[in-house]
Amino acid sequence: MTTTTGPAAAYSANADYWVTIIRGDRDRYRTELTNAAMLDAIGDVAGLDVLDAGCGEGYLSRRLAGAGAQAVGVDICPELVIAARERAAADGLEISYEVADAASLPLGDASVDVIVANHLLNDLRDPAPAVAEFARVLRPGGQLTAIMLHPCFYGVRGVLSESNPAGYFGVRPIEQHFLVDGLRSPAPAVSWARPLQDHVGILTGAGLVITGLIEPRPTDDQLTGPDPWWRENYRYPLFLLLTARKLP
Repeated sequence: MTTTTGPAAAYSANADYWVTIIRGDRDRYRTELTNAAMLDAIGDVAGLDVLDAGCGEGYLSRRLAGAGAQAVGVDICPELVIAARERAAADGLEISYEVADAASLPLGDASVDVIVANHLLNDLRDPAPAVAEFARVLRPGGQLTAIMLHPCFYGVRGVLSESNPAGYFGVRPIEQHFLVDGLRSPAPAVSWARPLQDHVGILTGAGLVITGLIEPRPTDDQLTGPDPWWRENYRYPLFLLLTARKLP
């Protein structure tokens, strides 16, 4: 979400939808898979300054603040920032939420220990300016944890578009209404898929060192249990999680 048009406008139109989905725990991919993968990759945040970039309605920063972090959240969507502020206040959590572009963060140089980008990078037509900002505000040794739609599998959508002759190797839009737990988003939104090498190049080009590449997968119990949902809906990885550090 980078501007007041395009992705930002779509998220404003879908703000109530996402609040309903997230707070109702209706997205099984998040509640049963990617949240745990993110929290495991982030690690212990007690006493650390954490930035939740593209925070949405704030659920991840609330989790991290509850684990002892000094959390700040930014999002370009005013409606989601308002929802995040109200919920944090109701929960008695001191979290600063600001309406801001990830490519122009209202933070000082070397001011945070951890940055989380939870399904943010796919919203950006060009993630490089945001990642450069992440590198700027991270302290030496600080970590970025980013999860995104998998560029090699989920991102195969749009490969055959006539407007994208480069196929997988091009940057390609995926426009869709979200459909989660039977609920369809009011407005379509555009995600941007790009080849894996582009993600690597953007991170290393900003001076970060990649420390982990994870394809979150269901547990054996999820895949072999009586509920067939995971077997039917996760035949290949839909998400990619990358961790990177700023050199000391």
